[in-house]
Amino acid sequence: MGIFAYRILLAPAALLWTGSALGQAAPVAEAQLQSGFLRDRNIELSNQDAPNEEAYTRRAAEAIGAGDFTGGLAILRRYRMSATLNDWMLSGQAHVGLGDYDAARKDFGTAIKKRKNFSPAQIALAELEAGHGDKAVATELLTALTARRDACGGRCAEQRVLDAGTGRIEAALKARP
Repeated sequence: MGIFAYRILLAPAALLWTGSALGQAAPVAEAQLQSGFLRDRNIELSNQDAPNEEAYTRRAAEAIGAGDFTGGLAILRRYRMSATLNDWMLSGQAHVGLGDYDAARKDFGTAIKKRKNFSPAQIALAELEAGHGDKAVATELLTALTARRDACGGRCAEQRVLDAGTGRIEAALKARP
């Protein structure tokens, strides 16, 4: 083998070494990873120790579930610009846990603005209003959710969510004088 052949064989290894030695990690397209000379190993190495947004959402949910509302909000705050519907719901739940009902209303409202008929956010907002806010708003949301549940007739995927949610809202309205 001539020196030129060694250069061709060693060039990819040299590029890998220099990139990792300098601590540079450029984003790699999925197609490039799939066609790479290490294939599955490239994907594994590119994601190594790099938590994604789902991991942060999961950590926030665990914190909020354990009663660490401030910690959960701190995790969610980093991803405010790319927040999913679940992130807005978690944030609203954390604010309810902290007693900040105005912030919770805002977060549940944002989830509803992003998806008009997002039942979990509507239910959470109605429960909040029934317990700590405007009963008229809670009643209005309950009416809309009940109508959607009745129109479903037991055939839609969210039937159980609507059944449980409307029951909780009715109980919260009855419990408040």
